[in-house]
Amino acid sequence: MAASDDAVPGDRTPETPDAGAPRDRTPGDRTPSDPDRTPMATTAPARAWLRPILMLLGGLLLAGLLMLADQRLAALLAALFALFMAYWTSPLRSGPHTSLADALARKDEGATVILWAPGNPLSARLQAVVRTPREDQEVVWVNVFHDAEARALVEQHGGADALPLVLIGEDVMTAVTAAELERRQEEQRRQDEERRRGGSPSAD
Repeated sequence: MAASDDAVPGDRTPETPDAGAPRDRTPGDRTPSDPDRTPMATTAPARAWLRPILMLLGGLLLAGLLMLADQRLAALLAALFALFMAYWTSPLRSGPHTSLADALARKDEGATVILWAPGNPLSARLQAVVRTPREDQEVVWVNVFHDAEARALVEQHGGADALPLVLIGEDVMTAVTAAELERRQEEQRRQDEERRRGGSPSAD
């Protein structure tokens, strides 16, 4: 009979982990099956940088001319103003923003969703007017430069010329002015009141 080596007390044979056994995940582990962890692209289109770059270059050129004229204070103010306007109209400014997915969920509860972009003149005018929405009409803003799905939706309705794009009720409105938004919100309020009373909304 073949002799076997006696096991020495204290000796431990390293265990080979089972390849099929699940491994405990540590915080920070990422797997391809985690779709929620995949970052969404938020890069603004190249044309979005054109206006701020032109503003910055124009302001710096003016500041340089003022320096040549020995107007140092005016040159400094011109440079600072150019920097501010370049930032204000660039994709770097986030402004009010909610993801499109969350905004659509709140739209189902009666909110008005407005897709906007920094540097867009109509968006800026609408934001200036709708700073304090009515208590009975929630407004949710979506910055299209920070949401790929929002940009795709805008492209479906005409691209940058469609901004600000408003989703209210079942309607999609493009290049909306403050007056148009207020009129449509009033119509939506009347329809909601009629539904609450059990009536059907009248067709204008």
